[in-house]
Amino acid sequence: MLKNHVHDDITTEQFTFLQYIYEEKEVTASEIAQNFGVGRSAITAVVNRLEQKDLVSRKRNEADRRIVHISLTDKGQIVVLETEKEIHRFINEQLTHFDKTEIDKFLAALEQLSKSMEDSTK
Repeated sequence: MLKNHVHDDITTEQFTFLQYIYEEKEVTASEIAQNFGVGRSAITAVVNRLEQKDLVSRKRNEADRRIVHISLTDKGQIVVLETEKEIHRFINEQLTHFDKTEIDKFLAALEQLSKSMEDSTK
């Protein structure tokens, strides 16, 4: 359902990568691959598409030219912020169907699930 609220020009997967880059400010393809458990070649293909759409830019490391830093362009930042805003609007709209007690229970369960998942990776 959320996929319908992602920016028209990108896929849900691309949005997830853009959001990660937005949070980290600057990353390498290897960092994205490691974080998402995806091969570097798959990341390179996605980054190529995002670069063609002027959503990310690449910059070679001056000290080691083999390292390429990926960051969002101004357009990429706008896409992330607008998409997050639309997703939050949609979720808030859906939450109006529940009372405060139900929402509090739901959020507590999500927090418990998140903590459990974090603990299992340690």
